Amino acid sequence: MTLQEELQAMREKAASTDLFQIHETVTEDLRRTNKLANVPLVGEVAPPFSLPDEGNHLVSSISLLEKGPLIISFFRGDWCAFCNLELRALQRSLAEFQKFGASLVGISPQTVSYAHMVADRRNVQYQVLSDAGNKIADSYGLMFTMPNELRNAYKAFGVDIAQINNNPSSAEVPVPATFVVNTDGLVSYRFVDADYTKRAEPSDIIANLMAISA
Repeated sequence: MTLQEELQAMREKAASTDLFQIHETVTEDLRRTNKLANVPLVGEVAPPFSLPDEGNHLVSSISLLEKGPLIISFFRGDWCAFCNLELRALQRSLAEFQKFGASLVGISPQTVSYAHMVADRRNVQYQVLSDAGNKIADSYGLMFTMPNELRNAYKAFGVDIAQINNNPSSAEVPVPATFVVNTDGLVSYRFVDADYTKRAEPSDIIANLMAISA
């Protein structure tokens, strides 16, 4: 089953819930206001970063690019079921990515301590980095503040996003997005959609890595 098929199956199960309906309104607002207009395009420079992993060790995009292409997956957090599907799909394709000398990192705003706590449940062999305050997500044009209605809907399910991100004043998350950055530091592939249930298919990432290598 492809990632798109998994996402569609989960979307169909969630479609009747109040939470999903709130998300639909939020998605439409993101599109109407064109809040993703500043996301780097293919051929543009990918903003560099240096972020801590779940062991609190700094990981630099510049260092990773010295080894080969870099795949960057911005996700909302381990509390997001659609994100978990994506993280597992990326793990299944990790060996294929590595055949092209590529590194893979996941980036979310959740704290290092929270990421460490759920690492066993996530069970991936690539680095997951903590973007405190969504500073890197913001540099990629992805940062988004959840409206109170959506934030409170998650809290009703026991998910306090502001607490998970150690930002009590607001619930800020990135719009999920995936980039492939070539060794020149330029974006060679991107996937971004205002709809949080849509994610990059790993086979498309592999096709881009093949094109880079050629």
